Amino acid sequence: MSEVSLTSKLKEILTGLSNKDVDLLAGIGEMKSFRDKDVILKSGSRLRSVFLILEGAARGYLLDSEGNQKTILLRGKGIFVGEAKSLFTDTPQKLEIASIGSTEVLMLSFADFEKLASENSAIGQLYLKSLKEAILRLTYLVESMIMMSSEERYKDLLKMNPTFLEKSYDKYVANFLGITPVSLSRIKKKLNLEN
Repeated sequence: MSEVSLTSKLKEILTGLSNKDVDLLAGIGEMKSFRDKDVILKSGSRLRSVFLILEGAARGYLLDSEGNQKTILLRGKGIFVGEAKSLFTDTPQKLEIASIGSTEVLMLSFADFEKLASENSAIGQLYLKSLKEAILRLTYLVESMIMMSSEERYKDLLKMNPTFLEKSYDKYVANFLGITPVSLSRIKKKLNLEN
């Protein structure tokens, strides 16, 4: 992607930033493109990187003791993604974060992002907004797993971001909801009959 189209993508997503602030953010990042299921951030990495999804989507997963993937993170366009524990402590990343479909991201060193946020109030507000968004998503995930049925969680995900779910594979969505793909298929069939 050319520098011009990276800047225009950032302006489209980060509407609250001035052209100068967009240029500053683009200046500390690197545009990267991924095909479906490509690893964006690797488990075991100590790079302390984050990325902003410009197009496409990403999922983060852990492997259980039997080697099964457990999806714990699904993110779409306009969201910053990174593993909190590895960013805020000096520990290797546990999550494997991969693309869903064709995905473009702005990759950033977390240290560079934090430094720029401390020097520039608009980027600082963006940084705070991204942290708040991550906390709210984690809180929602915990609360929804405790308080809602799998059908209610799926309906809620549809309300929050229907276009994102269209791009995600059902097996990832089901895994994220803590159900089997067959159960998700039943929920979707039931909802289609109701409409």
